[in-house]
Formats: sequence, C-alpha cells, structure tokens
Amino acid sequence: MKYILLSIVFCCLLVCTLDSGVAQTSGKTFGNEVTFVTPPNLRLVSSDSVKGKPKFDYFILVKAKLNGIYDINGGLQAYETFNVGQIDVWGSDDTQRFWMDMHQSQIRFRGQRETEMGTFIGYLEGDFWGGSKHFRLRHAWVDFKFIHFGQDWSFFGDKDIWPNVMDWDGPPSGVWHRATELKFYFDVQPDSRLEFGLSTPGPQIILSSDIDASVSSANQRFPDLIAAWKQTTEFGHLRVTALFRSLQYTAGADRRAVPGYGATLSGFVKTSSELPNSLQFQLVGGAGIATYLASFDGYNFDAAPNGKGEIEAIPTYGGWAAYEHYLTKKWHFNIIGGFSYFRSGEIASYTIPGAGYTATNSKISLDMWYGLVNIMYDPVSNLIFGLEYNFGYKNSTHEGRILAGTSILTSLSQSRPAHRISFGLVFHYLGSSVLGSACTPKHTLAQQGGKTQ
Repeated sequence: MKYILLSIVFCCLLVCTLDSGVAQTSGKTFGNEVTFVTPPNLRLVSSDSVKGKPKFDYFILVKAKLNGIYDINGGLQAYETFNVGQIDVWGSDDTQRFWMDMHQSQIRFRGQRETEMGTFIGYLEGDFWGGSKHFRLRHAWVDFKFIHFGQDWSFFGDKDIWPNVMDWDGPPSGVWHRATELKFYFDVQPDSRLEFGLSTPGPQIILSSDIDASVSSANQRFPDLIAAWKQTTEFGHLRVTALFRSLQYTAGADRRAVPGYGATLSGFVKTSSELPNSLQFQLVGGAGIATYLASFDGYNFDAAPNGKGEIEAIPTYGGWAAYEHYLTKKWHFNIIGGFSYFRSGEIASYTIPGAGYTATNSKISLDMWYGLVNIMYDPVSNLIFGLEYNFGYKNSTHEGRILAGTSILTSLSQSRPAHRISFGLVFHYLGSSVLGSACTPKHTLAQQGGKTQ
C-alpha cells in the first residue's frame, strides 16, 4: 500500500510542473445564464441578435474524469463510490483494492434561443453509469421565463452548493436526487426567489412477506409537492425548502396512504474577499423522505410495514458542512463532515439481515457518519488533480425481542468503519462560468465547489 500512496504523491508533485492558469474545480451543471472567459471549442453562436443577445448560442462540453480509489478496509471493494449506506456491518472482508475507471466522464449539451417573448434554454447531460456502464441520461430540462421542467436535480435540495470532492457520492445526507419535475419560480425581490412545483412520485417502501404479506405496492396518484425560498446576501445565500408526499400502498383489498414530509436549510458563505474560500452546509429532516438522500436512495427506507396491515413513514435526519480553503490560486483543500440517521417504528416481526436472527415487536435504528479531507491542485484552467481520504462509519441497532439462537436479546447493535483513499484527474473545457439570475449570487463555479455526480 505504501508504494501506491507514494506513487500518487509523486504524480501530484509532477503535475505541479505544468504551466499556470486559472483555478477551476467544478463539476456543476449549468444554470440559466452562462458567460465564458475561455470559450468552449465546440460552440455555435448566431451573428444575428434579438434584444442585444445572439439569436442562438449552442455548445458541447466533454468532461473527462479519472476516478481512482484504494480501499483500505470497510467492505466497499465492490463499489466505485464511497457510499456509507452500502457498508455491510455484518461483513468481515477487509481486503484492499486498487481501482481506476472513466465511467464518471460526462457529455453536456446546452443551447439557448432568443425570441421576442424571452429566452428558451435547453440542457442535456449524460455519463457512462448506465447498465454495464452504457451511456445514461442525467439531466434533460427546458427553461422559459418562470417555468422549468424536465429531469434535473430536485429543488428540494440546493443545486448551488456542492462540496468539492473526488468521491462520487459525498456526505450520506446530501440531498442529491434527480427527478422529473415541473417548477415555477418568481423573483419576489432582486435578491429573493420563490419556487414551487411538482415532482414525480417514487416512494421506496420495504415490502416483505416476512413482515406483512397483506401489504403491497400501489400506483401513485399524488405528486410530490415542493416549495423553496432562496435569499441572496452579500456573503452568499440561504435556502429553505419544504416537501410533502403521499406514500400510497395497498393493504389487502384497501388502498391507503401515509404522509411523508420534510424540510431543508442550506447555505453558501464566502469567507474571503480575495480567494474563493467558502463554507457550505445543509440540514435535512422529515419522515418518508429517504429517497431524496444520497446514501438512502434505492434502499426502500421511506416507509416500512408495522405488521398490522399498515405502513409507517420512517423519520430521517442528517446534515453536513464543508469548508474549502485556497492556500494559493492553484492549491486548495476541503474538510467535510456529515451525519445521517433514521428510526423506524415498531415492526411486528422481521429477520435481521446479515445476522439471520428473528426480531419481533422491534425497532430499527441506523446511524451514519462521514468525514473527508482532500488536497487539490489546478495547474491550468481546465485540469484538476485531487488526492483525498474518505472515512465512513455505520451503526445498525435493533431493539425489542430478538431470538439469537437459544438466547433472547432486548438489543442488538453492530457497527463497522470504512476507510478509502480517492484520487483522480478531471479535465474539461469549462472556462470561468457564472450562473446568473436575479437571485443567484455571482460566484464563479470554482467558488461554488464541484460535486461531480
């Protein structure tokens, strides 16, 4: 292992000999307004204008990312991401693994057309994380005046904050969920924006005949409802969101539903007037909202049957904070910490995964902790090198009546840490871009961080 780490450090020092340039560290997608200091190579701009703007402006960007990992322990060797939710607390495989791939590379298409009624904007983005690493659609949206529709980052989260990490997933409680949405937005004041709209319903419910054979899935009849308020200030912005869901299911011949609800508070704070140092944070809480969190999405943690012909929404909470500090205009580091947990209601009977024990009238608790520190170097405007240490900790607790062989327990807890070294190179044609609207602070993308998922 020590020889691999020495090789990575040597590569980092070797990159330092490249020519200087403007620091760029972002993997963000684009907003409504984009300007370039260094225009992309594949760009088509109209010579005609409408209201002082080009009649059309299209461009293509390719972002190539080398994703490198070295698993120290924790049982995540089968995964290309450091997802704390995937830690098997009952596992014992701590073999080390070295891995590199290019699957996180992205292709981005953006275009806008000026009309007498306003600006039409379209965006399309994909990567190679589909089945068998085939091309996958990530974003496809259209924006006109106050209407935004298509597949984009859910506006229950905050797409203007992204901790600058090499790892694909980031903090387990990060609200990074892509969904098809219809959103309406209005600038109440030059520095205040109101958003509200509909999102595709997709409740993820534990459906197990071992728990309750009478409970099954149902077609959803009610969209997720989301509202948000963003306040821009001199130091950055604050954003508050709220979500309401109807988690529908069938119990025998009856169709039923339980409410899901949640809220977030997030912000971006500039901490220097000379360098793009920043503090970013997000808090999230609610019940039946696990779908929207990075480490819970896909695990059916929104709700679970209680064994009485009903399901109950699972309370879920979490938060993270990230600080980025520029030592120079090229060298910068990030420190990130995060947590998330959920607490189920009482379940009549179920089998504890991994242990194989039977639990009756028991509750399930999951606690996850996340930590990260990295160092990044931007030798030229389109190239980024990063070296990173990832730490995760997962604890699973069951409380109730647990039959463990010939013994009966009232509580069973199992935990496991995971450690990984992440490293990589990111190359893209993005110059110094500014996302703009009346209530979007004029941060460069480098200042806003750059989650690359």
